[in-house]
Amino acid sequence: MKKLSILLALLSIGFLCYAQDELPTVVPDRPGHTYGVDVMPFQKLGWDNGVAFESSPDGAQTITLNSTILRYGIFKNMELRVGTDFLMHRNDNVSKQIFGIAPLCIGTKLKVYDGAGILPAVGLLAELKSPHVGSKDLLPSHLSPGMYLLFENTVNNWFSICYNAGLEWDGETATPTTFLALALNFSVSETVGTFVETYNYLNPVEGNRYMTEFGVTWLVSRRVQLDLEADLDFKNFGKYYSIGGGIAWLIN
Repeated sequence: MKKLSILLALLSIGFLCYAQDELPTVVPDRPGHTYGVDVMPFQKLGWDNGVAFESSPDGAQTITLNSTILRYGIFKNMELRVGTDFLMHRNDNVSKQIFGIAPLCIGTKLKVYDGAGILPAVGLLAELKSPHVGSKDLLPSHLSPGMYLLFENTVNNWFSICYNAGLEWDGETATPTTFLALALNFSVSETVGTFVETYNYLNPVEGNRYMTEFGVTWLVSRRVQLDLEADLDFKNFGKYYSIGGGIAWLIN
């Protein structure tokens, strides 16, 4: 009887350890502008939310009070995304101030390939901003799509590289903006990470923007991650900056 009790106890411990390993963890798509390849687990809902302050060379200032994205795993390797921003925008050179909701953005991300060896994991992201849902002063004239190829190389257990290439339309002109991004991600410990990235917007009409961002993440639990980030524009060094922070939460 004693041996049976010991055996049952060992089996129970093993089952609990296995169940803990099988528990889903938060899959953040923030901070940073470089998109990761991973998607939400099947039938799991995630919420990415943040705040930020941005100051531009033309005197404009933008406070993002709530940047939110809801993400839901509709298939094993595919998620549905819905998001918007609630922001305040002012410019010392323009009397009018804007306080409202950015266009609603609906999209999907698909993980195409898990990667193997030197071959990167591959994903696809497609988004569409509505010209009808949001504050009037912030809406584009037409539907504004964005399409991105996502890549990620896991070098070892503390370092990975993410890189993106995509096209974005602003809903005003037919000329798209080319988006290129590269992020270096470092794991300081099991719960703390840091990253540095460059993200660039290339447009033959409006000109190019070359941005750099630094950030740190803290995995509070399996379901919650906190982050801080800061952006610099070396082309307009000292005239442009952005700081922010947020949370990624696996809700269910």
